[in-house]
Amino acid sequence: VAAVGWAREERFAEAGVGLALCLAGYLRWRRYFDDGIAVAQAAAEAAQLAGDRDGEAGAWTNLGNALKEAGRPGEAVEAHTRARDLFRATGDRRSEAIAWNNLGLALRETGQDEEAIEAHNRARDLYQAVGDRHREGMAWDNLGLALREAGRTEEAIEAHSRAGELFRAAGDRHGEGMAWNNLGAALQKVGRVEEAIEAYGKDLEICREFEDWYGEGQTLQNLAFAHEDAHRPTEARTAYLQAADAYTRANALTEATQSRTWAANLDTPTP
Repeated sequence: VAAVGWAREERFAEAGVGLALCLAGYLRWRRYFDDGIAVAQAAAEAAQLAGDRDGEAGAWTNLGNALKEAGRPGEAVEAHTRARDLFRATGDRRSEAIAWNNLGLALRETGQDEEAIEAHNRARDLYQAVGDRHREGMAWDNLGLALREAGRTEEAIEAHSRAGELFRAAGDRHGEGMAWNNLGAALQKVGRVEEAIEAYGKDLEICREFEDWYGEGQTLQNLAFAHEDAHRPTEARTAYLQAADAYTRANALTEATQSRTWAANLDTPTP
């Protein structure tokens, strides 16, 4: 992280930008969002000074992702818009599709559901055009999230199912797990609780394979909601406490506390 800061010196610019792009996934995975923002900002400045438009666009992409995760979705929309415009100017259609996909996620966080749906559709169509079936799966999965937020749940179920098929075909186990979790949430929303519980179980197996503790916490929390819907408070309480443990391992202490509170509320009999 410190070394990326040296990228602002001309002689280190190229190496610094490359290092920043390599660090982005790890920093996101471990939820070091402040470091992610600092690294991406330094890389964007260095790439702009060096005239590296591809590197600059990649840095704006990583900055947008870090800003969204840090709870700053409005700034993330701006960053992903910059990235999209840069990729479009260089004629890189696959990377432009990535930018559309990320823009859709940020738009959804700001409540702009219809704009998010349009962005994910653009991403999906571009991925199809360049034959990138794996990333097409990502676009389908994110499209499903936006459709569910817009109240179009049956379409969301179809989108997440399609995403899961594409992830399996590409051998992306982690992506397949996310699709199972999102499918579970959509199924639960239309009252298909037992199918939702089955979907969450499949995602849990995959999260544990990857030691994706935050993802495990999210899925266990969703599983607890499903057990509550099915009037099984004991199973719900167990899932909430397991979610709290997973969130603690992920250093997501706010989420861990919330899960423990929900578990405690189930211990209190309703009058």
